Amino acid sequence: MSAQDQAAGLRKWADLQRQQRQATPEGNALTDDTVAQVMPAAVEEHSTVVPQRPLMVIGLPNSGEQQIAKVKGRLAQWSVLGRRWAGDPDDWDIHIVNVNADNLAQLKHRYSRWALWINSDAEAFGPMYRALRHLRENGGPQQLLALHEPHLPRRGLLENLQEAAARYLEIELLLLAR
Repeated sequence: MSAQDQAAGLRKWADLQRQQRQATPEGNALTDDTVAQVMPAAVEEHSTVVPQRPLMVIGLPNSGEQQIAKVKGRLAQWSVLGRRWAGDPDDWDIHIVNVNADNLAQLKHRYSRWALWINSDAEAFGPMYRALRHLRENGGPQQLLALHEPHLPRRGLLENLQEAAARYLEIELLLLAR
């Protein structure tokens, strides 16, 4: 349960307490048993867990928690800019995928959301293109979100990578608008 859900549940519980105190005559204060019955119901009502959206990410060197935190950080950057699709980074179930994985074709059929992590350094084109080529050779998806820094200009790396992916690999790389 997220902190926001818990806080919302507790606020609702407090509101119920106030309403019941106002509706109850002065001599009939709420008992501990009544509070124990009302509180879980109020918390449960607001603690519905939203299922996480899976996001398969290629282009990162390994699959550790540090890499997942990098992806969540990038999603948070887009969310702060008002991109509703990014939502809360904790709402994403992020999986770092090796493009040489034996089960890549199976993952492609199982998951619909794929992204390419794009580094912004001067040497980024080569490794990113190779990752896309391996993805294509191993039966990976043909549509990916380009997960790049929000302020990285389209001109240069992003457009070159998008064009090369489309022309040579038949992969559609979705660039994010600023």
